[in-house]
Amino acid sequence: MKVTVFGATGPTGLWICNLALAAGHNVTAVSRRPDPLLLPSSERISITVADAITGTGVDKAVTGADAVLSALGAPYGPREINIYSQGTDTIIGAMRKQSAGNRLVVVSSGLTYPPPHTNFVADFAIFPLLRNVIGRTLYQDMRRMEEELQKNKDIAWTIMRPGRLINSPRVSDYHLDVGHPSFAYTARADLAAAMVDELDRTDNIHTPVAPSTNRHGAQK
Repeated sequence: MKVTVFGATGPTGLWICNLALAAGHNVTAVSRRPDPLLLPSSERISITVADAITGTGVDKAVTGADAVLSALGAPYGPREINIYSQGTDTIIGAMRKQSAGNRLVVVSSGLTYPPPHTNFVADFAIFPLLRNVIGRTLYQDMRRMEEELQKNKDIAWTIMRPGRLINSPRVSDYHLDVGHPSFAYTARADLAAAMVDELDRTDNIHTPVAPSTNRHGAQK
């Protein structure tokens, strides 16, 4: 399968590229400022410069692709964030324009729509602080992205809602749930593995799924 990876040189994107190659796929690695030294060395990977906000290079990046995996993201901050909603909209527009395959997997967060009840401290202190103060603009944009995706029935999208992202040296026996993660943390390796695994699945199309990592089985 020909797979285009946006955000390919980020910490999750690098995992996606490596795992997609290991699974036998051909990869187009997309970044605004790609560094070939960061990416895996393989005859089955090509590098494309593109910007999902401005749209520059995005048509070329998705041309001939069977599927698109987007690891686009942004850190917490007070500024307005639109990389999730606008970036995904740009990618979908290019997929349609170039008659690319319609499989799309994007990254959101387990906090975009948190579970109705976890525990008192999380429900009334931690989650409100993260969603409404520290990460307000980020989670607002993730919700915009998810709401817009719901309208695109011709795109076979799957939304990933990981827990708090951590580093791990390997892929674990991660959990994958519908809606909300079982555990508070998700290793980037496991998030990437879940995204690559979706290329061979059809049961999670038009569904938000939540990969998470049991930290007893993963090294932080």
